[in-house]
Amino acid sequence: MNSMDSNQAKSSLLCSPEASPSQRTLNPYVTGTSVVALKYKDGVLMAADMGGSYGSTLRYKSIERMKPIGKHSLLGASGEISDFQELLRYLDELTQQDSMCDDGNSLGPKEIHSYLIRVMYNRRNKFDPLWNSLVLGGVKNGKTYLGIVTMIGLNFEDNHVATGFGNHLARPILRDEWRKDLSFEEGVRLLEKCMRVS
Repeated sequence: MNSMDSNQAKSSLLCSPEASPSQRTLNPYVTGTSVVALKYKDGVLMAADMGGSYGSTLRYKSIERMKPIGKHSLLGASGEISDFQELLRYLDELTQQDSMCDDGNSLGPKEIHSYLIRVMYNRRNKFDPLWNSLVLGGVKNGKTYLGIVTMIGLNFEDNHVATGFGNHLARPILRDEWRKDLSFEEGVRLLEKCMRVS
């Protein structure tokens, strides 16, 4: 019996055959960097690169880290890509349940942000956090919403947010140059400036 067989035997003794051992993300492997978002006078703008880093190496160059959620929201994520994909499965189930109600109403960005806060905090309390910082923005009934939630459930709503290194490099620029009456074009230029430094 080689060492691999003995390890499998020990593993099978520790848990029942129908239950597999619990697995947790101990270290993120493929990660995305900064997401930067801001409110402008007619809505919300969000920017992120499409890179997926394996350690310090840019391993994947076309990973989508921003996804529309429902009819009114856009979600951006930095951190572990596989955990983001798991979150998207949760959100897909949530939006399908909402759609099946067929009541003429749909989840807005505030409701989805609240759901994400609960999911992230719940996973943190189980000592199995999803290694992501999430930005959720959207417009419903003419009201813009922009919020952030971290891997431990810390959350807030603001006029401009950034995750990852962008929180340190882009936020000072946003604090200096953001204003409520930004046009779409001015907002895009401001986001481009922020993405150049983060």
